[in-house]
Amino acid sequence: METTIKSLLTGLLLLIFHAAIGQERSEYYAVLPFWESPITPFKGACPITAEEAMNLVHLQLDYDRENRVIAARVQLGGHLKDFEGFFGHLYINAPLTKITYEGDKEVHRFYDRFENPIMVMDGVFAKTYEKDERGRNIRLSFRSRTGEIASDTFGVVEYLWEYLPGGGVLELRRDAKGALVPLRADFQFLRTRMHFAPDGYVSLIENIDTAGQLVNGHSGAASFRYFYNPQGRFLRWEVYDKAGEPAIGPSQTAGEQNSFDGCYLSDIAFFDRDGNPALHWSGAEIWHFEWDRFGNTTSLSFLDRNRALMNSSNGYAQIRFKWSEDGRFLLSQAYFDASGSPAVHKNTGYHLMENHRDTLGLIRETLYKGTGGAAVNRTDTGEARRSFRYGDTHASLGYQSFDTAGNLLR
Repeated sequence: METTIKSLLTGLLLLIFHAAIGQERSEYYAVLPFWESPITPFKGACPITAEEAMNLVHLQLDYDRENRVIAARVQLGGHLKDFEGFFGHLYINAPLTKITYEGDKEVHRFYDRFENPIMVMDGVFAKTYEKDERGRNIRLSFRSRTGEIASDTFGVVEYLWEYLPGGGVLELRRDAKGALVPLRADFQFLRTRMHFAPDGYVSLIENIDTAGQLVNGHSGAASFRYFYNPQGRFLRWEVYDKAGEPAIGPSQTAGEQNSFDGCYLSDIAFFDRDGNPALHWSGAEIWHFEWDRFGNTTSLSFLDRNRALMNSSNGYAQIRFKWSEDGRFLLSQAYFDASGSPAVHKNTGYHLMENHRDTLGLIRETLYKGTGGAAVNRTDTGEARRSFRYGDTHASLGYQSFDTAGNLLR
């Protein structure tokens, strides 16, 4: 009887809370899909139930009565979760994003797992979508905490979208000087024409000139075709030149084929123009992922076409991730070579990264160690240890870095 009363009270409190914030309904997704443009700010893949979400890392989207997203939460059970490991977040930038609607503007603000306001992408405090009279996104811009112009991860301060008569969408990306920015650093597409499938996913991206004609990029690619499975998981990517022939893309391959175990990515196999196995820029022909029961990545292995481990271009064949027993927190990340022996990352010079956390899961120290277990100075930053500080509301106050001799670096 007492349990029943508690359940009823909990349900009533949730209804009152949702009514207060204008929340009408929620959707739950086991994974974030891959997509190439922030024109679609929120989209999940592999729908799950609220009950299933209690035991899985997931994306929760909350909607108001006008069917607009008002919050996006990355959670495990009812706990907001930091981005760690390989949970994809190309355009979802924080454990909690809150969205407000102000006339023709849609404003996104970001919060940590304690709901403290934070900056993302090294300086973005808010991003604002502007809409046309039909409610379509036509511009995206970024602001710092003080209201100044900011840029995203790719150096873009402004995305502009034009809806074309043929059904496509033209996307332009500009930096602080007004110059066009490529789709991504190695994807040298400056003016991109996008086409969308009926399910809302991008199906074709084309590199075009001012006359709307296809243009080959630096690698010889002029268009990318994308295919998805019925659950919204990115299934296949193919690269073509302006003549419609298979081409080599910026990944040094002509495309990739993805395989899944339920909701979760298990393999990415890379291929050449003829469909044969190809060497990706990472130094592997296949990426293989393994996951735990919560949906956390536990390992990424680099394989050859015969599925044997091979050392990647960064000198290791496998990354292993260790998580807390409840799945909420990343405890360590380590590198191993093709023989299974401890290895170091070529660019950072360490084998093992360890997070030491307090009872709230806050990282108090991060240590970097070599293959023998002793502290080492990272070759890229010189640090062997980071010490983190937090305020009264558990908001991050930054960190200090030290080398193996205990010298303060920052």
